[in-house]
Amino acid sequence: MESQSQVSMRRAHDVIVIGGGSAGYAAARTARDAGADVAIVDQGPLGGLCILRGCMPTKAILRSAEVAALLRRTKEFGLSPVSAHADLSAIVDRKDRLVREFADYRVQQLQDPRLTLYQSRAVFLSPHEIAVGDSVLSAGSFIIATGSRPSEVPI
Repeated sequence: MESQSQVSMRRAHDVIVIGGGSAGYAAARTARDAGADVAIVDQGPLGGLCILRGCMPTKAILRSAEVAALLRRTKEFGLSPVSAHADLSAIVDRKDRLVREFADYRVQQLQDPRLTLYQSRAVFLSPHEIAVGDSVLSAGSFIIATGSRPSEVPI
Protein backbone atom coordinates (compact mmCIF):
# COMPACT_ATOMS: atom_id res chain seq x y z
CA MET A 1 0.00 0.00 0.00
CA GLU A 2 1.27 3.48 -0.88
CA SER A 3 1.74 6.02 1.86
CA GLN A 4 0.46 9.59 1.55
CA SER A 5 4.06 10.83 1.19
CA GLN A 6 4.64 8.56 -1.82
CA VAL A 7 1.62 9.77 -3.77
CA SER A 8 -0.12 13.03 -3.03
CA MET A 9 -2.74 12.88 -5.78
CA ARG A 10 -4.47 10.39 -8.04
CA ARG A 11 -6.33 11.68 -11.04
CA ALA A 12 -8.08 9.95 -13.94
CA HIS A 13 -8.41 11.36 -17.45
CA ASP A 14 -9.83 9.93 -20.64
CA VAL A 15 -6.67 10.75 -22.63
CA ILE A 16 -3.20 11.73 -21.51
CA VAL A 17 -0.84 13.28 -24.03
CA ILE A 18 2.82 13.08 -23.13
CA GLY A 19 4.52 16.01 -24.84
CA GLY A 20 3.19 19.54 -25.31
CA GLY A 21 4.86 20.43 -28.58
CA SER A 22 3.08 20.92 -31.89
CA ALA A 23 1.96 17.30 -32.32
CA GLY A 24 1.05 16.85 -28.66
CA TYR A 25 -1.01 20.02 -28.54
CA ALA A 26 -2.80 19.11 -31.80
CA ALA A 27 -3.65 15.66 -30.43
CA ALA A 28 -4.86 17.10 -27.13
CA ARG A 29 -7.01 19.71 -28.85
CA THR A 30 -8.55 17.09 -31.14
CA ALA A 31 -9.36 14.77 -28.22
CA ARG A 32 -10.75 17.68 -26.18
CA ASP A 33 -12.93 18.80 -29.10
CA ALA A 34 -14.28 15.24 -29.29
CA GLY A 35 -15.40 15.56 -25.67
CA ALA A 36 -12.57 13.80 -23.83
CA ASP A 37 -11.14 14.86 -20.49
CA VAL A 38 -7.55 15.50 -21.60
CA ALA A 39 -4.31 16.02 -19.73
CA ILE A 40 -0.99 17.07 -21.20
CA VAL A 41 2.24 16.13 -19.45
CA ASP A 42 5.37 18.03 -20.46
CA GLN A 43 8.56 18.43 -18.47
CA GLY A 44 9.41 21.64 -20.33
CA PRO A 45 10.50 23.93 -21.57
CA LEU A 46 7.01 24.34 -22.97
CA GLY A 47 6.75 24.83 -26.71
CA GLY A 48 8.40 21.75 -28.11
CA LEU A 49 11.32 21.08 -30.38
CA CYS A 50 9.76 22.48 -33.55
CA ILE A 51 8.99 25.87 -32.04
CA LEU A 52 12.00 26.28 -29.79
CA ARG A 53 14.91 24.69 -31.64
CA GLY A 54 13.82 23.17 -34.93
CA CYS A 55 11.37 24.25 -37.59
CA MET A 56 10.62 27.80 -36.50
CA PRO A 57 14.17 29.06 -35.88
CA THR A 58 15.41 27.38 -39.04
CA LYS A 59 12.63 28.73 -41.23
CA ALA A 60 12.97 32.25 -39.82
CA ILE A 61 16.67 32.33 -40.74
CA LEU A 62 16.05 30.70 -44.13
CA ARG A 63 13.40 33.32 -44.91
CA SER A 64 15.97 36.10 -44.46
CA ALA A 65 18.29 34.29 -46.87
CA GLU A 66 15.44 33.85 -49.35
CA VAL A 67 14.58 37.57 -49.27
CA ALA A 68 18.25 38.45 -49.82
CA ALA A 69 18.37 36.08 -52.80
CA LEU A 70 15.25 37.68 -54.28
CA LEU A 71 16.72 41.16 -53.85
CA ARG A 72 19.70 40.10 -55.95
CA ARG A 73 17.25 39.32 -58.78
CA THR A 74 15.38 42.66 -58.87
CA LYS A 75 16.27 43.30 -62.54
CA GLU A 76 14.61 40.03 -63.48
CA PHE A 77 11.36 41.41 -62.04
CA GLY A 78 11.68 44.78 -63.72
CA LEU A 79 12.83 46.56 -60.59
CA SER A 80 15.80 48.81 -59.96
CA PRO A 81 18.77 47.00 -58.48
CA VAL A 82 19.26 47.21 -54.72
CA SER A 83 22.13 46.23 -52.52
CA ALA A 84 21.29 43.92 -49.64
CA HIS A 85 23.76 43.31 -46.85
CA ALA A 86 23.05 40.74 -44.17
CA ASP A 87 23.03 41.91 -40.57
CA LEU A 88 23.41 38.61 -38.72
CA SER A 89 22.58 40.21 -35.37
CA ALA A 90 19.28 41.58 -36.74
CA ILE A 91 18.46 38.22 -38.37
CA VAL A 92 19.03 36.39 -35.07
CA ASP A 93 17.03 39.02 -33.15
CA ARG A 94 14.10 38.56 -35.57
CA LYS A 95 14.33 34.77 -35.23
CA ASP A 96 14.41 35.01 -31.41
CA ARG A 97 11.40 37.37 -31.38
CA LEU A 98 9.34 35.10 -33.64
CA VAL A 99 10.21 32.00 -31.62
CA ARG A 100 9.41 33.77 -28.32
CA GLU A 101 6.06 35.07 -29.63
CA PHE A 102 4.97 31.66 -30.92
CA ALA A 103 6.24 29.83 -27.81
CA ASP A 104 4.29 32.27 -25.61
CA TYR A 105 1.18 31.62 -27.71
CA ARG A 106 1.66 27.84 -27.41
CA VAL A 107 2.05 28.12 -23.61
CA GLN A 108 -1.26 30.02 -23.51
CA GLN A 109 -2.88 27.23 -25.54
CA LEU A 110 -1.48 24.56 -23.21
CA GLN A 111 -2.86 26.44 -20.20
CA ASP A 112 -6.40 26.33 -21.62
CA PRO A 113 -8.71 25.51 -18.69
CA ARG A 114 -10.36 22.82 -20.83
CA LEU A 115 -7.06 20.89 -20.63
CA THR A 116 -5.11 19.84 -17.55
CA LEU A 117 -1.40 20.62 -17.81
CA TYR A 118 1.15 18.82 -15.67
CA GLN A 119 4.64 20.27 -15.95
CA SER A 120 6.76 17.31 -14.97
CA ARG A 121 8.35 14.16 -16.33
CA ALA A 122 6.07 11.18 -16.99
CA VAL A 123 7.05 7.62 -16.06
CA PHE A 124 4.83 4.68 -16.97
CA LEU A 125 3.85 2.54 -13.99
CA SER A 126 1.51 0.27 -15.95
CA PRO A 127 -0.31 0.34 -19.31
CA HIS A 128 -2.89 2.71 -17.80
CA GLU A 129 -0.95 4.67 -15.16
CA ILE A 130 1.90 7.15 -15.12
CA ALA A 131 3.76 8.88 -12.34
CA VAL A 132 4.00 12.64 -12.77
CA GLY A 133 5.91 14.24 -9.94
CA ASP A 134 4.11 13.17 -6.74
CA SER A 135 0.94 12.26 -8.64
CA VAL A 136 -0.32 9.10 -10.29
CA LEU A 137 -2.45 9.70 -13.37
CA SER A 138 -4.54 7.11 -15.15
CA ALA A 139 -6.16 7.10 -18.56
CA GLY A 140 -7.78 4.77 -21.02
CA SER A 141 -5.54 6.12 -23.78
CA PHE A 142 -2.11 7.67 -23.96
CA ILE A 143 -0.60 9.58 -26.84
CA ILE A 144 3.18 9.79 -26.81
CA ALA A 145 4.29 12.91 -28.66
CA THR A 146 7.68 13.51 -27.13
CA GLY A 147 9.30 14.86 -30.26
CA SER A 148 12.62 14.04 -31.70
CA ARG A 149 16.29 14.76 -31.42
CA PRO A 150 18.49 16.15 -34.14
CA SER A 151 20.83 13.53 -35.45
CA GLU A 152 24.47 14.39 -35.94
CA VAL A 153 25.84 13.41 -39.31
CA PRO A 154 29.53 12.48 -39.22
CA ILE A 155 30.84 14.70 -42.02
